Amino acid sequence: MSSAVSGPLRQVLGKAAQLGGAALGTLQHTRIPGVGQASTTEPADVAARRWRAVTVFRDDLAGPFPELEALGPDLEVRMQPAPGGRGTELYGRFHGSPTEDQVGELRAALRRTKQLAEVGEVLRVDPQPHGRRTPTPQGAALEGAAAQAPKEGVL
Repeated sequence: MSSAVSGPLRQVLGKAAQLGGAALGTLQHTRIPGVGQASTTEPADVAARRWRAVTVFRDDLAGPFPELEALGPDLEVRMQPAPGGRGTELYGRFHGSPTEDQVGELRAALRRTKQLAEVGEVLRVDPQPHGRRTPTPQGAALEGAAAQAPKEGVL
């Protein structure tokens, strides 16, 4: 946020960013009639131990994977050919019972690894090609949702 934004407006924008991130997390678990549920409703300890995966459109995928290695030694990584010759599936999971934040970081790291392998760089939303967003509560809510999206896997 710009330093020209006043104190009360800065507080409103900060709260709007928090609400945008929270709304994204809530919507991910909302059941939509006729469509199903956006996310699993497994118990948290079971969901935390599941493998997370991305399909990388490369048959010659090989480590090292710095984005995943940065998550520490408790992370287990494996690869296998994707069905139908569509590249390589890259999996990761933590040993033990990871926190919700660790699982979110794993999901984001898998997507960054996929982007690095396929494109050679991590694609960014910001800065916007058309310039900076006006500091409004709606813009702050969007910024909050965009900041949370890599961990949640949606936006």
